[in-house]
Amino acid sequence: MQIIAQIGSPAQWFILIIICLVIFGAKRLPEVARSLGRSLAAFKKAKQDFEQELIHTEQNPANKPDEKAATDQNAGDSLNK
Repeated sequence: MQIIAQIGSPAQWFILIIICLVIFGAKRLPEVARSLGRSLAAFKKAKQDFEQELIHTEQNPANKPDEKAATDQNAGDSLNK
């Protein structure tokens, strides 16, 4: 809702709607709005999933970088023998 407050007066909204009607046409405008809404919802879900994964990773690190590097180095040494 903060974005709506930033756009301004009803006159600006009217001009924006007229421009959208000219660009997309009256028949395609609901389809475009629906597609935009779905895209925004998918983006928000992906953002939430990423944040949850980041929090989970910070709380439960599987391997610390130093341990992983040491494990990789030991594996390489055993292959060379």
